[in-house]
Amino acid sequence: MKKYDIEDLYWEDWDELVKNQMEIDNIFAYIKDFDSRNDKELGQILQLYSNPSGSFTNEFASIVAEIYKYDRIKFIKALRFVKDETSNIVYVLRNLKVFENEDHELSSILESGELDEEEIEVAKDLFQMYKKVCVS
Repeated sequence: MKKYDIEDLYWEDWDELVKNQMEIDNIFAYIKDFDSRNDKELGQILQLYSNPSGSFTNEFASIVAEIYKYDRIKFIKALRFVKDETSNIVYVLRNLKVFENEDHELSSILESGELDEEEIEVAKDLFQMYKKVCVS
């Protein structure tokens, strides 16, 4: 499979890419290979939801949710690299109904013992923002 620079995909002209469906399929297959991604690359994938072209937002939203479901700890570690995307990601998580109980989710993440201080703050910020914006 062709290797893509995920950071460059953010700036890609998706209108041009869409002309080649095979290329689009390859890109999405590459992106969804979460096992081979480090935290920074996963962060870059999270950022694709807000790409300047505004393309494939539904697909990228689904990928954001898939990353969270794949590994909540890796998700938080990845989000650390793209903290500015937190507000967009909060809406994705709400719209796709990813959390059943956000308090339980946060507790579970914090109790894992796998996060450093910065990552703990990222997790708290995510769930605090989620509560403020999404919970009535």
